[in-house]
Amino acid sequence: MLFKQKIIKKPFWQLMLLNIRPFFREPAILFWTFGFPIFVALLMVQAFSGERSIEKVNLVVMESSSIDLVWLKSMELDPKINIIRINYDDSLFSDDSTEVVPNEELKVALSHYSSVMLLTKNGLYSTRNTQEQSIARSYILESKDQTSFVNGHISLIGYRYVDWLIPGIIVLQIIGIGLMSISNSLVSDRQQGLFKRLKLSPFKRVDYVIGIIFARVFLLTFQLILLFTAFYFIFDYRLTGSWLNTILILFLGSTALCLLGVLVGSRSKRVEVATGIANLLYFPLMFLSGIYFETTNFPETLQKIIHWLPSTAFLDAFRMVANEGASLYQVGTEIGILLGFSVFLLILISFLFDWGDER
Repeated sequence: MLFKQKIIKKPFWQLMLLNIRPFFREPAILFWTFGFPIFVALLMVQAFSGERSIEKVNLVVMESSSIDLVWLKSMELDPKINIIRINYDDSLFSDDSTEVVPNEELKVALSHYSSVMLLTKNGLYSTRNTQEQSIARSYILESKDQTSFVNGHISLIGYRYVDWLIPGIIVLQIIGIGLMSISNSLVSDRQQGLFKRLKLSPFKRVDYVIGIIFARVFLLTFQLILLFTAFYFIFDYRLTGSWLNTILILFLGSTALCLLGVLVGSRSKRVEVATGIANLLYFPLMFLSGIYFETTNFPETLQKIIHWLPSTAFLDAFRMVANEGASLYQVGTEIGILLGFSVFLLILISFLFDWGDER
């Protein structure tokens, strides 16, 4: 007992307690320390647990190919194989081919199916180096004599994994800037009394919101130019769609995500609180929007919710326009989600924003 009292009276003990107590008094800190890792673990287990069974295989058959008719007929009768017939020049699929530019018919097939395999007279080609396509390849070739039959991989320009991934990386950067940078900037301006001084100026409050969003979009322009340039030289990434349509989608998506950042910082008075809320949104949006892996890994009910997320609509429209050359009409649903979400956020911000009028 005497030893315990001596320890308690030591300065280092009191200083230690002084640093420990605030940790347990802040619910946000407890959540990020204990709750969030559990949340991420549950999310990842839900997405990737369980055995990988064979899913329906989308098999594009080159109509001009001299393919074993018996084998082809057996695959047509197989409920797990979806046969898509197109006309294509088989000469492009030689043993030395590594990259192929898809023609219009193949583009149409690719626009309807996120993952396909290609069957020619010479071989079976996967278009992505994924576990799903590896399982599908083995399933298709079970009943085929593979002697002198190519079993390889082909890259379709605009549909490679890197083409699919890069828009996700860009959207993730925009999410980070929209949530973190803007919310922290608003808190800093509030702490410095800028909003109270703004009431004495001729500026309207909406001018401040529009100004901070346009400032971030302007800065994003230079960042995106550097990223596109780097991706071109490192990964040979090229936009196959319209530059104007891509720019419009980037503008709409960036505006929606920047408005989300304004909402996060609309009432926060401390940087720690704004950062915590921003992270609470950032990580689920990163995992759920299809940035690193396809959302088909999640349960069907969750997929329906994910479809309406602004980041998902932004990324889907970006990929379709930039990689597949889709028109604005073809991404009309995604544009509608972004516009609707932006209007909804503006209304929320107008009611919730703390301009310093409250005591």
